[in-house]
Amino acid sequence: MKFPAAKSPAALCLLLALLALLAGCASPPPILKAGSVCRRPEAAVSFWETDPEADHGLSDLRGADLRDMDLTDMEDILFSADFDTKTQWPDALPESFDPERLLELGKDPGLGLRALHERGITGKGVGVAIIDQTLLVEHREYGDRLRLYQEYHTSSQDPASTHGPAVASIALGETVGAAPEALLYFIADDVGTGTGSSFVRDMTYYAEDVERLLSLNETLPESEKIRVISMSVGWMPDTPGAEEIEAAIQRAREAGVAVVCVNSRDPLLEPWMGMGRAPYGDPNALEDCRPGAFWEESLYSGEYRGTDGSLLLVPMDRRATASPAGEAEYAFFAEGGMSWAVPYVAGLYALACQVKPEVTYEEFLSAARATARPVSVRKGGTEFPYGCVVDPAALLEALAA
Repeated sequence: MKFPAAKSPAALCLLLALLALLAGCASPPPILKAGSVCRRPEAAVSFWETDPEADHGLSDLRGADLRDMDLTDMEDILFSADFDTKTQWPDALPESFDPERLLELGKDPGLGLRALHERGITGKGVGVAIIDQTLLVEHREYGDRLRLYQEYHTSSQDPASTHGPAVASIALGETVGAAPEALLYFIADDVGTGTGSSFVRDMTYYAEDVERLLSLNETLPESEKIRVISMSVGWMPDTPGAEEIEAAIQRAREAGVAVVCVNSRDPLLEPWMGMGRAPYGDPNALEDCRPGAFWEESLYSGEYRGTDGSLLLVPMDRRATASPAGEAEYAFFAEGGMSWAVPYVAGLYALACQVKPEVTYEEFLSAARATARPVSVRKGGTEFPYGCVVDPAALLEALAA
């Protein structure tokens, strides 16, 4: 069979993917090379732009043209909606709703991190690897520190995703991230096979990606090595590929590379939880912390597992992140999920690696527990403890000492 000559990085990337498929992935994957970008995915087009006549509702306003609407009575809905810097707002808005202010507050990574950044604690030179969805590689939040971008499987056909730029910027974005001078190594891949109703979660691809990153790490200079891998995914023991991904994580830990993901069965991962914030609350103030939107009701019903203070809380809701809509665009998410908490933890670990290069993830977790501050919320006359908020300054001071 003849193949066309690969005249561009994107063509070469697709050709290699085709060869791998024809080979049945029987041979080991090639070692990645630092400094390579296999493709530059196109910026995303919002669903408002693709079908402006559709009934979109008001939960996701990214890219929306609302200039002809009267939203003055939509206060509750608007405070729960997502939007971005391409959203066009009407003059008729509730007096209490200020999207520009919400966006600027959401850019602050919170917990006193910007004060640490001003002191030079930025994760400079620490390698952070992310396995996620397709990335907008040129975004100004991280584009100048991108050391690798590689795609596999159907990700090689997709435009930039919402998820990839968001998690990258939360971990190490220049203005919104926890570690704004860390180095980014990024693999875009599928978390399963099939589409729509035929989709089946399978962690095999992610297991292969972890192995690829470990092989890459052996080729990197000490000053640029990967210290943590962030994967905003979870799985159950019976999920296909569970055994493979857990074995790969163990090999990473043995190689001195921490792995952060969503896994309540792993004692190194189960303490972490994302939290919310008052709409105009200070991201750095403990009194403005709130229960996370997706688990708040379980707190009041008694089903929440963190009432004993065992969970470590990091920002999750009301975050502004890099948007896939353009290299200078941002998105605001009123409600986050653990996908937003995982890269935040990875960014914190990058700061720890700068402060104490020989630190282990176990030391980091122990210091986080020892220095975190308890929080609670009052509802209906009852006080509900819901965990302990991480204190980055105290955590890093404890490690340095």
